[in-house]
This record gives sequence, structure tokens and C-alpha cells, in this order.
Amino acid sequence: MAITKIWPVKDNLSRVYRYISNEEKTTEEISDGLNEVLTYTTQGYKTNEKEYITGINCSPASAVKQMIHTKKSYGKDDGVLAFHAVQSFKPDELTPELCHEIGVKLAGLMWGDRFEVVVSTHLDKHHLHNHFVVNSVSFMDGKKFDNNRNDYIRFRNLSDDLCNGYNLSVVKSNGKGMHHSEWEAMQNGKPYFRELIKHDVDVVLSYARSMEQFVEGLVEMGYEVSTNRKYIAIKHPQGQRMRRLKSLLRDGRYDEEHIEERLYNNLILPMVKVQDAIPSHFYKGDSKKLKGFKALYFKYMYMMGIIHANDAPKRYPSAALRRDLIYMDKITEENTFLGKNNLETIEDVIAFKAKVNDEIHELINNRKKIYGKLKRVKNEELKAQYETDRDDITSKIAHLKKQLRLCHDIENRVPDIEEKLKQINELEEQKNEKQQEYERSLNI
Repeated sequence: MAITKIWPVKDNLSRVYRYISNEEKTTEEISDGLNEVLTYTTQGYKTNEKEYITGINCSPASAVKQMIHTKKSYGKDDGVLAFHAVQSFKPDELTPELCHEIGVKLAGLMWGDRFEVVVSTHLDKHHLHNHFVVNSVSFMDGKKFDNNRNDYIRFRNLSDDLCNGYNLSVVKSNGKGMHHSEWEAMQNGKPYFRELIKHDVDVVLSYARSMEQFVEGLVEMGYEVSTNRKYIAIKHPQGQRMRRLKSLLRDGRYDEEHIEERLYNNLILPMVKVQDAIPSHFYKGDSKKLKGFKALYFKYMYMMGIIHANDAPKRYPSAALRRDLIYMDKITEENTFLGKNNLETIEDVIAFKAKVNDEIHELINNRKKIYGKLKRVKNEELKAQYETDRDDITSKIAHLKKQLRLCHDIENRVPDIEEKLKQINELEEQKNEKQQEYERSLNI
């Protein structure tokens, strides 16, 4: 089973022309973006100390320089720098040697006749996976790699063909199966749009007794519903397009006829509990000890159903939070980041950002000094050490930049979390007041 992805590596390279008076410095600045992705994909501890790294149409040691030379020779050193692709295998399905062999063959078939590629096999996860860094500009004719839908389909099909040739499992499809991204999400135990939509529809169908109630229930959840067409269609709050209800499953269980049948059954049959579709995990710590942002995120994740206590049943999120489930991985990552760095207030986050920015600035200055040493060094052994130091610094810079992005995301998300939890509390209070009024009326 090989899962495949391709995405662009972007950077605004127009800024390098500010350094036009210093040609050597300009080359260094252009290389930073490529260096970061190549340094990440070829880190020693991930590749068995660089044993599983192969260059196609380039040398791994000088891949950045060769790719930049190709770009500059065709006058295409702006826009997308490169493409980063991944081929990931089922755990314990193959050896590192075979994984790398398949990756090199895949890169050769996909890009070998026109592009410079570095293939790195990573061994640091429980599943082996290949990384590919592909120059966006062809050394043959200067044309760019488009990475359109057909390119990705070809990449995936070539990967599947190689897996078949080595008797490895592949993603099977009869032409009517689920989208590849949905299949991948299902394998990793993560929700995806179709599953979230289907679950929300089932929730409303568990209580609605008319088509009007059904539509109103979906609208309350944040869905856009269209009934003035041949087939009922809805759009998830975070979705990009309308989906026909009848296409949620191919067995017809969500076409209009079956929906009306389920609505009618609610009038004469007891309601059926909807099985939970949102993966979650038990919280084993002490929530009473949490403070500040950590406590806020904990409550947010609890209300969303991402985590739940050992002694409490799993809860399904309210309409105000249900639409955020598609971001559950990102929210979980932010929560983990807050805990690891003991960030409890906005002041803590701002101070952490300032500290990280200082570290990045210092590392960039140190890297520039190494660039200067590399220009002058004659000893090959010393040169290799400088290159290793440079790559280590680049890797650290990339890690720190990720931390800055997380801080930025947390700053943006916290006000949204506070507002949504406030809305939920107000709704709960209104619900409790109505319940108390009802109970008082029964006692009169």
C-alpha cells in the first residue's frame, strides 16, 4: 500500500534582485528555500546517515546549486521553487533497501527524462516512506512541471504499478470507489468531509419528522441546503462545493425516497442512536491542574469530542463547534505545542515568538558566516564539515519557523475559541432556564 502526495515549495524570489550588486550573495539567498526542503528530506537520522539518498540528473551534495543553475539559465528563478512529493508504505511491508529502490525507479519514470530530482528514504517513522524534491524547471527545455491533476494521477498510477510488480498492496479501485484522500483519511482514522456530512445527516434524521425539520436541522448545523433542484444538495460549512445527498453512499440510502421513509419511521418507531463517527482519545491527566490557554484548548477539544474523560461518555459537538472538526489535527497539534512549551497566556506566546525570532536571526547570521567560509575553503574535509553545519542550521531554522506558524495560528484561534465557548454557555443557560420554567409549570 503506497500513499502518494505532491505539493509545491514556494518562496517569493523577487527580493533577491535587491542584492544584484553582489552576485554571490544573490545565489545564496535564492538557495535558502531549496536548501530548507532538501535539508529536511535528507537529514541523517532519517535516512540512516544519508545511506538512502540518490540524485537523478544531479548530485545530492550539489543539488541546490545545480537546480539554481538550471533556473537561472532559463530565466525562471521565481515562482514555485520545486515540488515535494511523498510515497508512503504500509508498516513492515518492505525493507529500507527495497523502499529506496522503488522510490528511485518511481522518480526515474516520473521525472528522469527532464528534471533534477533528489530521492530520500526516511526510516524515522513506523512506516517507511520516500521523499522526492523535484526542480520545477526542466534542464532539457526550460519548461516547468505543472503538477496538474493528470500529473498526480500518473504519479499515483506509476507507484501502484511498481507496487504490483513487487507484490506489494495498492489502493484498489473499481472506478467507483472513494476519493484517494478519503481513503487515506479512513486508513489513518481521521474524519473527512463525506463522513462528517453523512454523520450530521444521520444525527438530524434521528429526530426530524418532516422534510422541513430535516432542512432546518442541517441549516442550524451551519450547512447550506438547496432543495430547488432535481436532487437535494448540501454544503458543509468548510466545504467548497455542494454535494448531492444521494451521492453520500452508492447504495441509495441517502436519496430523497429513503430520507422520506426514515422521516416517516420517526413518527411510528423509537429513535435510533447514531453511532459516533468522530475518532477521539481518552484524557488521562488532571484537567483541574490546567490553566490559561491549555485549559481553554482542553475544554474546546472536550466540547468537540476530540477527547473525553475515562468516566464520561463521548459527546458529539454542538452546532457551533461541529464545523471545526475538519481542523481537529491542527487543533490537537496546537494543544500539544502549548503543553510542551508551557504557554498559558497571550503574553507567554508573544514572549516565545520573540525568543524564536531572535534564535532564527542568530542562526541566519551564523549560516551566512558559513557561506563565507565555504567560498574560501580549499580543504575538502573541512568543506564537507561546513556543508554539514550549514544543513544543520537550515534544518533548525525550518523547525523554528514552524513554531512561529503555530504561535500565529494559536493567536488567531484563541479569540474564536473564546467566542464559540461563550455562545455555547449562553445556549446552555437558555436551555436550563427553559427546563426550569417547564418543571415549575408542572408543579403549579
